[in-house]
Amino acid sequence: MGQIITFAQQKGGAGKTTVLAHLAVAWAAEGRRVALVDLDPQRSLTRWAGLRDDPDLALIDSRDYRAASDLRSASRAHDVVLVDSPGAASTLLDAALRESTLVIAPCQPSALDIWAIESIRAAAERQRTPLRILLNRVPPRTTSIQEVLAALGPRSDLLLDSCLGNRVAFSQSLLQGRTAPEISRRSIAAEEVSALRAEIDAVLAAS
Repeated sequence: MGQIITFAQQKGGAGKTTVLAHLAVAWAAEGRRVALVDLDPQRSLTRWAGLRDDPDLALIDSRDYRAASDLRSASRAHDVVLVDSPGAASTLLDAALRESTLVIAPCQPSALDIWAIESIRAAAERQRTPLRILLNRVPPRTTSIQEVLAALGPRSDLLLDSCLGNRVAFSQSLLQGRTAPEISRRSIAAEEVSALRAEIDAVLAAS
C-alpha cells in the first residue's frame, strides 16, 4: 500500500497546490509511482497537471461521494498519493484525512496563518492522522520564524525543519506545467524542495 499525503489549509494563499506539485515531481524523479487527487473546487492541481501532461503523474478523477474509496484504490496502485484538499472544513476533508498517512499544512510564516490551521489540526487529531506544518513563502528576515514559534507554543514540534522561501520561481514555473527545480536544477529552490522531500520521507518512515 502506498502512502496518502493530504495537503490542507483553510487560509487562502498558503500555497498548498504549489507545494504538492513540486513534491509530486520530486518523488516521481526518484522513481516513485505518484498519483494526484484534486479535491479542491478550484481545480488548480488539475489545470497544472493538464499543462504538464506527464505520464509519470497519474491524475485521479474523484468526487465527494467516492473520495475515500478512490484514495484507497490509488494507494494500492501507487507509492505516493498526494491529495489537494478543499479549503473549507467539510465531510470531504474529513474523509481525506481519515484515509491519509500524513497531513501537511503549508502556511506563511505569520501568527495569523498559524492560527488559521487550528481547525485543520483539530480535524487531523479527530481522525488520528499525524500532521506537520510547513512554512512556505518564507521571507529572508528571521524574525518571522520567531513569531511562528511563539504562536505555535507547545505545538512547535509539529513544525517541519524544512521550509520553502518566498521565490517567484515556485509560482511562475507552475504556469508552464513545470516546477522550479526543472527550470534551474542548481538553484536554492531546488535545494529546498529536495530537503523537504527527504524530511517528509523520514517522517513517513518513522510513522
